[in-house]
Amino acid sequence: MKNKNPEYFSQLDSLRAIAVLMVIISHWFSNEHFLNRYSANGILGVTLFFVLSGFLITGILLNSKHKIEEGSSINKAFKVFYMRRLIRIFPVYYLLLFILLVLNVTSVRDGFWWHYFYSSNFYFWINDAFAGSLSHLWSLAVEEQFYLIWPAIILLVPRRFLTTVLLAGVLAGMLFRLVIITDVSDMGRLLMPGSLDSFCIGGLLSYGRAQNAGWYKQYLHRQTLFLVLVFLLFVAIHLPAFRALPMGVYLSLYLFFISVIFGILINRVAYTVNVPLLKQLLNNKQMLYIGKISYGVYLFHNFIPYFFGLEIPGMHASFSMYLIQGLRLLTLIGLASFSWFFVEKPILKLKEKFKF
Repeated sequence: MKNKNPEYFSQLDSLRAIAVLMVIISHWFSNEHFLNRYSANGILGVTLFFVLSGFLITGILLNSKHKIEEGSSINKAFKVFYMRRLIRIFPVYYLLLFILLVLNVTSVRDGFWWHYFYSSNFYFWINDAFAGSLSHLWSLAVEEQFYLIWPAIILLVPRRFLTTVLLAGVLAGMLFRLVIITDVSDMGRLLMPGSLDSFCIGGLLSYGRAQNAGWYKQYLHRQTLFLVLVFLLFVAIHLPAFRALPMGVYLSLYLFFISVIFGILINRVAYTVNVPLLKQLLNNKQMLYIGKISYGVYLFHNFIPYFFGLEIPGMHASFSMYLIQGLRLLTLIGLASFSWFFVEKPILKLKEKFKF
């Protein structure tokens, strides 16, 4: 039986940085701005996060599964996984939530218990509307709901069935979007099954890599050809003929194609990157740092004051706006850094008590 311990892929931190910066662009600039006009940055960034989570979490759980098969306790495996996730995610999330509640922020007060129980996505879906600066919490809810079911699937399903289960998950995610998304509203995609194919594509590649499966070896030999084919399909889906499809069909195909592209990219980065320009980007110290603190950056970015009304005297309005946006970004990185060094990092030391 082939098995590889999950590794820390430092370059994946740069992919996290890219993902969170895309989300920031989508929220900090108008839809008409050239940075958002030709790219659905928010959807792309969040989908990259989901595929990355599927890849990494599956790798962690497969390592636990290997130890269970050697005689370790499955109950301890579940306990260790959930405690380590809780230590990483809960403290700063609930700290922010209670600070906003104390400040009597209307959107937090009105939907507090939905956000408290990581069900913001259900809240937005039921109301068919986002809640202003809390809109990004839907993806954190999706991640948490994914963490609830994934250990049972990876740890309890026999290895010989995992490929089939993961492929079924990809199909289920696409079919769910097809059924729940209408031409009137696409809010149904915020529910966790609407992103299941993204998680499963990441998980499938992680499983193939850990098992050194036959199909995975064949994939590696044809990786470039496969990427070109999927990229051409992704380009094609932007053509008017595809855009004329019902929204459920269009979004099912769109999210599937970008998930596959991101899966290929993540899997490649996890090995090595030989393209000089891409290698330089992924090894950039600033990008790696933003990736390391990306949870705080993502969590806080919608609460940084917009300052759109501000202008710097004697400077052209457009240049003034970009400079102010840069100051906003520095403020955000400063806040996320404070959170990392004084809240998150000290608490993360508790992970040492939960090793499998």
